[in-house]
Amino acid sequence: MPRNYRLSNSISITVSLFVALSIAGCSNYTPNSTIVAKDKLAEYNPKHFSNKKNISSSKKHLKNEDELIMRAIWYEQQSDYKHSNAIYNKLYNETHNKEYLLKATMTALYTGKRLQNISKLKEYAKEKPNDIQLQRVFLSSLLTEKKYEEAKTVAKSLISKSTQAMDYELAANPYIYTADYKEAIKLLTEAYNKTYNEDILIKISTLLANYMKDVPSAIKRLEDHRVSKGCGEKVCLHLLDIYSQQNKIDKVISVYTSLYNETKNEVYAEKLIDAYLFKKDYVKAIDFLKNKYDNKELLYALYIEKKDYIKAVELSKILLKETKDPKWYAESAMALFESATDKNDKAMLTEVVSSFDKAISMGIENSVYLNYYGYTLVDKELDIPKGIMIIKKALKTEPENTYYLDSLAWGYYKFDKCDKAYNIMKKVIDIEGLKEKELIEHWDAISKKCKR
Repeated sequence: MPRNYRLSNSISITVSLFVALSIAGCSNYTPNSTIVAKDKLAEYNPKHFSNKKNISSSKKHLKNEDELIMRAIWYEQQSDYKHSNAIYNKLYNETHNKEYLLKATMTALYTGKRLQNISKLKEYAKEKPNDIQLQRVFLSSLLTEKKYEEAKTVAKSLISKSTQAMDYELAANPYIYTADYKEAIKLLTEAYNKTYNEDILIKISTLLANYMKDVPSAIKRLEDHRVSKGCGEKVCLHLLDIYSQQNKIDKVISVYTSLYNETKNEVYAEKLIDAYLFKKDYVKAIDFLKNKYDNKELLYALYIEKKDYIKAVELSKILLKETKDPKWYAESAMALFESATDKNDKAMLTEVVSSFDKAISMGIENSVYLNYYGYTLVDKELDIPKGIMIIKKALKTEPENTYYLDSLAWGYYKFDKCDKAYNIMKKVIDIEGLKEKELIEHWDAISKKCKR
């Protein structure tokens, strides 16, 4: 029977947008204590370390030093920092060459290994206070060792000599670890203003929202970037986390619109449709599909949702022509029947039967279609035996479906098989109760005619 009528049964429309999202759960920020760009390793290329002019007379010299250097470089190029680190530590321990110490520290930071010779690195850093890369490595090593107060001192020295965003970002870390979020945000803001980097902005907004509980300021920062720099995916997805948490549907729609306009990513188009459906704004959803995003199946489903069956019929015929999928014969049949003001119109019913027969003859066995067709044949008394047979096919797929059982009971009632009609309908009523209009009508008719 048509109570379970779902033209969009095979076209999934799910409003999954507003699953509760915890901002803290989605956007936690852990400071990176190893912000030493890997490409900066090349600035300290150890293949030159063995040059006599770079090695003081107090340093030892290994017979196989060049060979070890080349091996270390090779491991480094393979991003195998564990083995590279082991070689650099060996080279430093044997030669006391401080450049090897620097390389050993840098590779250790990438592997998360405990640092060796940190006291020696500190001496080296004091010897070369203007060596920016060396100061970065030293600061990173202090963070790894959780020496945050000393790290703050090095951080201040570093940013007094550098104007690079990465150094301000690195300098913010000891303040984050010690919960001095105000100072951390100040330094991260300096870094952001130099590059407008989305990752840095997200760190700022996460600190504001998660740790300082200042969600409005976090939103403002993100929205300012969106307005001035465009709706970058990282920033706008972060905004969506917050707006979804707050159930600000209009803001969500605005952000998804921007995301789709800038990326043309179909995922964002479908999420935008989800948002419109959540708001039950079918007009705007349909307008978007007609003018901005070509997805005829989704548009068809929205016509059904809006009960605009005439347009659904027209579109189903276009989809049949474009896709050659026989399911559109069944879809068009159901949409045509629903669009009719006179459900007994013979020409309309003839077309409905013809379309269903074509669908079935071409292999369509979807139980929804079968039940709808079978019930129509029974209810309109077009071919009751055929209708019962088709409904039974639907029940083979879902034998306990009360909708289909109701259709079968109605078929037996129309076919004057009272016992079968009554027993099946009684089972349906025991499960579903008498809450729906058609169930009441069927039960009243069957129980009256087949009264025991």
